[in-house]
Amino acid sequence: MLICSCEACQKATGTGHSAIALVDRSAVTVTGETRPFSRPADSGATFTRHFCPVCGTPLHGYSSRAERLIALPVGLFGPQTDWFQPARLIFARSHRDWDWIVEGLPRHNTYPERELHNV
Repeated sequence: MLICSCEACQKATGTGHSAIALVDRSAVTVTGETRPFSRPADSGATFTRHFCPVCGTPLHGYSSRAERLIALPVGLFGPQTDWFQPARLIFARSHRDWDWIVEGLPRHNTYPERELHNV
């Protein structure tokens, strides 16, 4: 579980960050049609977000650098989000001062490379 302040997440959410739960792709089942949008990431990877084609709700995303993981936007779960406890802020290099993030949360200027393979 993490907070991401990359500029792509800021644009996607319309705010200063996105709240994300990373899970193993095999643990998620998606039924119904989704529409993908892929873009190159600063890392050189391709990041693909999937949306509901009817209402535009962001449903999930994944990076070509970590294809076994799926990123779920925590807001997707509505009011049942008491379980969300972010462990870090990633892409702190583009974090905006006006976007309040809990004090003491570990901050990384990019994605912690060693953790990408251990999640």
